Amino acid sequence: MILVTVGTEKFPFNRLMAWIDKLITQNLIQPEQEEIVIQYGSCTIVPKGVKNYSVLKQTDFLSLVEKARLIIAHCGEGTIDLLASVNKPFILVPRQVGNKEHVDDHQIELALQLEKQGIPIAYSQNDLAGFLAEPVAVKIPVTPAEYYTQLSFSLEERFETDFVKEQLLEELIGSSYLEEAIAF
Repeated sequence: MILVTVGTEKFPFNRLMAWIDKLITQNLIQPEQEEIVIQYGSCTIVPKGVKNYSVLKQTDFLSLVEKARLIIAHCGEGTIDLLASVNKPFILVPRQVGNKEHVDDHQIELALQLEKQGIPIAYSQNDLAGFLAEPVAVKIPVTPAEYYTQLSFSLEERFETDFVKEQLLEELIGSSYLEEAIAF
């Protein structure tokens, strides 16, 4: 089974849906030979001949991930974190702001970094077709969640001072509570 997922972003990812549809037309993806499941989110184009769901319960989605032979996914951080925990061939397709698929190009930026680590990325329909011909399972060395945690600790160590801590406390609990705590 091939699983295609675009997450639950409010912006349609019709470009990926059109690629899948074209690959079906070219018989590079064959729904009559292998089950194709698409979680299409807010897309307005959905390929014909596939099982499709706008959204899925997390348990149902995880079950599909487990059953999938390979996964085609948008380059969302949560999706990447999930894919890091499974040993399945997958390819990431970054959304682009120029196609109105997101608010900025952070998925392109993330894809460029992941590609340097050997993670398969599809910037075109041909990239996706090449992966389908020879899918490989790779391991993500550092997930976005791990990276942001490391970065957060690093920034705290570098920039946190007593003044910064007091400012953060004031923002979190309010100045009146802070004054009462100091007076106590």
